Amino acid sequence: MTSTVRVFVSAAGLIVFLFLAGISSEAMAAPPQKVTICHMPTDGQGNSKTFTLPAHVAQGHLDAHPLDFTGKCEQGDFVIVAVSGTLEEGFPLRPNLDFISPTERVNAIFLGHALVRGLRAFLDIKDPNSREFREPPALNPVNPALLPSGNKFDANISSIYLVDRRQAVRALLNEPRYLSMVPDLAKVDIHAAQTSPAVRALILQAIQETPLLEPKNTTQATFLQVISTWKSCHFVPSPVLTVLGDGTRITDFPNSLAAFAGTTDAERISDPDSYNAKVEAAIRAAVVATGNCVEPGPPFPVPSAAELANYAVDKSTKRMNDTYRPCEFEEFAARAGLNIQVAQCPN
Repeated sequence: MTSTVRVFVSAAGLIVFLFLAGISSEAMAAPPQKVTICHMPTDGQGNSKTFTLPAHVAQGHLDAHPLDFTGKCEQGDFVIVAVSGTLEEGFPLRPNLDFISPTERVNAIFLGHALVRGLRAFLDIKDPNSREFREPPALNPVNPALLPSGNKFDANISSIYLVDRRQAVRALLNEPRYLSMVPDLAKVDIHAAQTSPAVRALILQAIQETPLLEPKNTTQATFLQVISTWKSCHFVPSPVLTVLGDGTRITDFPNSLAAFAGTTDAERISDPDSYNAKVEAAIRAAVVATGNCVEPGPPFPVPSAAELANYAVDKSTKRMNDTYRPCEFEEFAARAGLNIQVAQCPN
């Protein structure tokens, strides 16, 4: 990961600024700005220690100790992950992205959306023998299933989150499906209209700061994406919402699920009882339709040369799998022109 630029105003410089700006003597007498830093042992012995120091002292300490960083030592690293389905905003499993321990809570931060190519979306309809299956009148759950199709014209709109790295794996531990999280497979179309400006800015800043083989790829990058590794015959294709001029077929879990049920995602907010009834009816019908299905062989035909999505990224393409300390991410986002606050950054 690239080094973080840390800039503090010196005490002397602060006084000169206040004098030139005509600040009162009372304001000049205000206590100096404090900065929290973590000091890492350089000899591999002992434990890291958290200090809170005046800004000019902290800057000198950081300059003298390259392993030290701003923020508390005990804070976890963050990673950026792409998810689709019931982990997204407004769905019941969204809290699974938050790290919670007896002494700490670290909420995931929603960064925006991204159009991800090479993945085909399905709705995971529960087999009546499945542990998750619910008999009426209980609502039967439905989950997304993103499968790598190898076809760059299969595209899904994923939600992008900043997540405590400790939670990235824990979010998958209780899932009953064949799931994985992959760093190379999901190709983000950086300049697609469906990719949020904030996500685009973060990717382009990361590309700028990362040593890559020239010319750097500024059209694609990859995120850590949750995918399915098995295509069950109980999977129902997610309705395609839009077909672009080049033939790209776009799905989006909230809106594709609503289309599957003959409703809209807006009704999920405005009239949840009506929405849930429609989704439940569609799911129950699909349970019957797939009740005696036979598990298939290879899930997709081999794409043509024009359709083929590369198996992995090349040396010119950025993989967005860096880890960030809380203050590091705030500083990185600021360099991208964004104001993203991480609660665990004390300064």
